[in-house]
Amino acid sequence: MESPHRTDYRPAVWTCRALLAGFFILITIPVFTRPSGDWELVYLSAAGNLREGRDLLEGNNAFVYPPFGALFAVPFTFLPRPAALVAWAAVNALAGAVFLVGAWRLAGGRGLPGRANTTGADYAAFWFGMLLAIGFLLDSAANWQTDLIIGAVLIAGCVLLARERSLAAGIAFGAAAAFKCTPLLFAPYLLWKRRFVAAAAVPIAAIGLNFLPDLIYPPTDGKPRAIVWKERFLTPMAGTHYDPGAWASAVGFNHSLAGVNLRWLAYERTQNNDTTSVAPRADRPSATDLKRLNLGITAMFGLLALIALWRRPAEISPGPVFAAELGIVFTLMLLLSPMSSKPHFVLLLLPQLAIVRAGWNHRDRLLIALAALVAIGGLCTGKDIVGRTAYEFLIWNGLVFFLTVALFLGCCHVRYWYAKPGERSVRPTAQPATAQRNAA
Repeated sequence: MESPHRTDYRPAVWTCRALLAGFFILITIPVFTRPSGDWELVYLSAAGNLREGRDLLEGNNAFVYPPFGALFAVPFTFLPRPAALVAWAAVNALAGAVFLVGAWRLAGGRGLPGRANTTGADYAAFWFGMLLAIGFLLDSAANWQTDLIIGAVLIAGCVLLARERSLAAGIAFGAAAAFKCTPLLFAPYLLWKRRFVAAAAVPIAAIGLNFLPDLIYPPTDGKPRAIVWKERFLTPMAGTHYDPGAWASAVGFNHSLAGVNLRWLAYERTQNNDTTSVAPRADRPSATDLKRLNLGITAMFGLLALIALWRRPAEISPGPVFAAELGIVFTLMLLLSPMSSKPHFVLLLLPQLAIVRAGWNHRDRLLIALAALVAIGGLCTGKDIVGRTAYEFLIWNGLVFFLTVALFLGCCHVRYWYAKPGERSVRPTAQPATAQRNAA
C-alpha cells in the first residue's frame, strides 16, 4: 500500500506550488522594478499631507478616496524608502495569501490538486480560477494599488461570517468600506441574513474609521475630512448635469455599469495607426437619460439577485452555494459602483471558484462552460497575451463588464438551484443529561 505521505510529492502538487510561488514573486517584483506607482504617488503623498495638516484632496496627488486610506499609509512614511518598499511588498504578499487561501476555502477547497483528499473539482477550480484572476491580481500589483488588501479584508470578513462571527464580519466589511465605499453593500446583505447588529456595524465601522484621521491629525480648519470628501466627490454626483460613470480617471478605465454605459453612449473611440483618440459624441444622451438607464438596469440586477436569494434560505458554511451567495454581493459591488477600475476585479476569483465547484459537483454543463469562457476572457484582459490593439478593443467594448455579468448570473444560478434549506449551519449542541442517558 502506498504511504499517504507520498501523495504530497505528486507532480500536480508541485506544479501548483510552483505556480503559487511564482505568483507571489510576480506580485512583489513590480514594487522593486518600477520607478513608482499609485501607492507612493497617491497614498503616501496623501499621508504626508495628513501628517502636515495640508488638504488631502488637493488634486495634485490624485487622492480621491475617503480619508482612512491616507491614515493607513501614514506608518510607511516614517520609514526610509527602501524599507518602506520592502514593507509594502510584504503587506501585498500577506494580503495575497489571505485572499487566495480564504477564497479557496470559502468555495469548499480541500487542498492543492494532487493530494489524497482532492477531487476533480479542485483541479477545475484551481485552473479556471487562476486563469481568470491572474490578470487582475497582477494588474493590482503592477499599479501599486490597495485592491488586493481590500480584497483580503473582505475575504477575511466572509470567513468570519462562515464561522458565525457575524459582528466581527460586519466590522471587517466596514473596514474595507473605509477604503472604498462599495463594500457597504454588505450591510443590506447582512440585514437579509437577519444579522442586524452586524449590518449596523458595517456603516458604523466605515464612518468611524474615516473620522479617525481627524482625531490623530486634527484638520487646521476644523472641518472633518470625511465631510470634505463627501462634498467634493459624492454630492456633485446628485447634480442634474453630472454624467454617471465620470470619475477621476479616463472614461475607458471605468468598467462598472455606469462606466460602460457612459463610454458606449456618450463617447466614441477612433483608431488611427498606433494612435487612439476618444471624443464626446455629437448625439450623446443627457445625464438624466443615462441615470434613468442605469437605474433600470440596476433594478433588473436587483430583481435577479432577490429571486436567487429569496427562493430558500441557505446554510452559512463554506461551500459553492455560500460562496455563490457572497459572489452575488461581490459582483454587484463591482457592477453598481460609480467607478470600478481593472484592479478592483480581483474579487471575481471567489464567484468563479463558486460556479466551477458547483458545476463540477452537480455535473452542470452550463456552469462549466460558463466558467471556461470566463477563464478565457480573463486571459484576454492581459495586454501582453492578446496584444495592445486587441486588448484596447476588448477593454473599451466591455470585456471586464461582461465577465462580471456572466459571473453574477452564474452565482444566481447556483444560489437558486442548489441551495439547501437551513438558515445556519448545524452545530452540535450539548444534550441534557437525561437525554444522554436515554440515548445510551
